[in-house]
Amino acid sequence: MNYVLEGLKPERFWHYFEEISRIPRGSGNEKGIADYLVAFAEKHGLYVYTDSIHNVFMRKEASKGYEGAEPLLLQGHTDMVCEKNADSDHDFLKDPIKLIVEDGWVRADGTTLGADNGNAVAYMLACLEDDELIHPELECLFTTNEEVGLDGAKAFDGSLVKSRRMINLDCGGEGTVTTSSAGGMILNAVRKMDMIPFTGSAIRIFVTGLAGGHSGGKINEYLGNSNKIMGRILKAIGDVSIVSINGGSKDNAIPRECEAICSVRDTEKAKSVVAKMEETIRKELGEADSGFRVITEDVVDPVLMADPDDSQKIIDFICIAFNGVLWMSHSIPGLVEASSNMGVITTTDEVVKITFSPRASIDSINDESEMRIETLCRVMGFEFTSGSHYPSWEFMKDSPLRQMLLDIYKKQTGSEMKIRAVHGGLETGIFSSKIPGIDIVAIGPDAEGAHSPDERVNISSVERVYKFLREVIETCAKGM
Repeated sequence: MNYVLEGLKPERFWHYFEEISRIPRGSGNEKGIADYLVAFAEKHGLYVYTDSIHNVFMRKEASKGYEGAEPLLLQGHTDMVCEKNADSDHDFLKDPIKLIVEDGWVRADGTTLGADNGNAVAYMLACLEDDELIHPELECLFTTNEEVGLDGAKAFDGSLVKSRRMINLDCGGEGTVTTSSAGGMILNAVRKMDMIPFTGSAIRIFVTGLAGGHSGGKINEYLGNSNKIMGRILKAIGDVSIVSINGGSKDNAIPRECEAICSVRDTEKAKSVVAKMEETIRKELGEADSGFRVITEDVVDPVLMADPDDSQKIIDFICIAFNGVLWMSHSIPGLVEASSNMGVITTTDEVVKITFSPRASIDSINDESEMRIETLCRVMGFEFTSGSHYPSWEFMKDSPLRQMLLDIYKKQTGSEMKIRAVHGGLETGIFSSKIPGIDIVAIGPDAEGAHSPDERVNISSVERVYKFLREVIETCAKGM
């Protein structure tokens, strides 16, 4: 079997990264990767436990002479966000990720890479395999469905964990230790359209070429949201009846593309409006979304379209609903305190569903975001549903594990490790509430473009973080 990543350092990390990249593992499709992990544990004589939603928990006995050291838990998730470019024929249910080594980075060919959070999986497997590594009793937890609501972490039986110190491997970049994160939820607005016989002329409007990215890590960059842009374009056209509208694929990814099939009275006038809006919006977006474009084309007239009143209510809702940064932190410069992402719009039969992903570091602000969207739904005639919720991870003032990491990094590099909070949601919030007294930190290598086909991970950073992680593990064993 040929390995694209063969020869990269550390060898065993990249070996396992490529192995798991061959296993389809989008959220909700983690049985294959769970089977692989169980087989790994059995091959290496490790305690292994798996549950009904394919979380996998392993335990390796302490190195000889270090049995008295406090155990340590490493943790990350196995699922990945499945995003691809419009011209990609990749099937995330059966195709392996096509890996490319380029300019010191590893990326995928037209799809998300899965470094979020394949990095964690590869780090843990490499450490578990290494019998030369001095370690305390080492526990490794591989969770599922993280990208769609942290469901694996929520369902996992925390009583299995012996450790009261934990390193989450889902948050970089190199040289930073993350110590708190936002909580969030998934909210839905649904409206059934009154369908009538089609009249007018049918056109397809396709917003594409936006950068996208993680709605926690990238929301403060004010990147274009294809769903919001589509609402603005349809509003500008004016006399429009919707046949269908579909944009985005993940609630926690800033949507890059949106397609609307609709009826207009005057095709040429509508195309002219779209062209002017494209020029206006391109100037607003600037270089951050330099690939932005809008495609408009005639299509075959469908049989039905939404009643004009229903269409306008949907367009108005998309335009009015808040999207982006809601609140900046008063105590941590540059940290987004609260935001909301209009991540997905789907049309199924006669129903339009709009999905939001609000986040906040303070639970009461999340409560307000939920109230605002629920109120907007009621006023605009939409059905409101509240889905998955996950808690914030609060900063721990006294953290011996954090101090250990700071000391080791200073010793290795001569530089100070940065302490930070993130606006993204992490499973750490769930474990901090599920396992009383646990001391948690989060680290990871330099990576970019999570949740988009631009995702990539830096090769040399992976090696340095692996060296750092190994020393942390050995220090945990030696009690220094």
